[in-house]
Amino acid sequence: MEKREDDSEEAAAEDKEEKREDAHAEESAESESNEVEDLDARAVQARFTLVDYRGRRIYGQREGLLLFHGGTVCDDGFSWNSAHAICRTMGFSHATRYRSGLVYGSFQSRKPIRLDDVICSSTHWSSCRSNAHHNCNHREDILLTCTGTGFKLLNAHGHVVTGRNWGLLTYQHGTVCDDYFNWNSAHAICRVMGYAYAAGWTHGLRYGREQSHRRIAMDDVRCRSSYWNYCSYRTSHNCNHHEDVSLICQPGTTHRPRFTLVDWRGHTAQRGCEGLLLFAGGTVCDDYFNSYSAHAICKVLGYPRGAIRYRSGYAYGSMQNRKRITMDDVRCSSTTWSSCRYTTRHNCGHHEDILLTCRP
Repeated sequence: MEKREDDSEEAAAEDKEEKREDAHAEESAESESNEVEDLDARAVQARFTLVDYRGRRIYGQREGLLLFHGGTVCDDGFSWNSAHAICRTMGFSHATRYRSGLVYGSFQSRKPIRLDDVICSSTHWSSCRSNAHHNCNHREDILLTCTGTGFKLLNAHGHVVTGRNWGLLTYQHGTVCDDYFNWNSAHAICRVMGYAYAAGWTHGLRYGREQSHRRIAMDDVRCRSSYWNYCSYRTSHNCNHHEDVSLICQPGTTHRPRFTLVDWRGHTAQRGCEGLLLFAGGTVCDDYFNSYSAHAICKVLGYPRGAIRYRSGYAYGSMQNRKRITMDDVRCSSTTWSSCRYTTRHNCGHHEDILLTCRP
């Protein structure tokens, strides 16, 4: 595979080994990427992400630093099988390029090295083994480029939908059943297709013969968070086409979660003042919320020094009560948002809403 021209940052790492895919590997990847992988068989515990030099998630076609549980991945034992398998856990069809090097400066060098000796006998993650202990330095960190996805949104004529329009959700030309499907699933699939997030989803037989003649290719899509690498699914099903998922996605990027702090009138709270925490216009429940969560969200809101305090309560009357609760179970393992997971379902009342004060 032909190497693409590097930018100025990558040029500093020109002396790093550039691995190219030979013809045999390319043919192997093409044939195996057409196989249907049952992620349920490997329990989907591989939490990989690709990020740019500022730590923002990358969604295909661009090179990114490969992270595993927030730390880098060493190149010992890494191969094209490893690259393809990891891209597939993130919802892509295959890898187009990988290399190793210290390319992202202090952002990269501050991270722990989380994974080494990633040895895969095929392009499925279930065939891989790895080691949490390492003998590496950051010059051996993997940078990876992934491409393609098995998901498409189609209209009643079978044409691909673009923009903010409803479409029948298909995976490898078959439909997706709604068993266990939720907002996390919808957001994750929209994001892997390059959208910002899901604007809506439903189920039903809505697209006539264009829908009914297709096989049902995916069922039991369970997502613990709103990114595909937290999801599992089955390729066997117990569904009919009345349970097929239709989806509408919001164009854009997902670099920043949609948090705001508002006062009792619903206006943006003044810097340094307590405010009602909102996510996508709704409140945030306090289940599992802790100081890590508070600091991480304040940093996302543009307060690099984190949170001063947080509490929960029903403090803002009807303005607060009229809002939906849009986030629950916010669990963060550090003070950065990339370490956090959450759910968009809840079992809360507004007396559990988070009120937050960030340090200006």
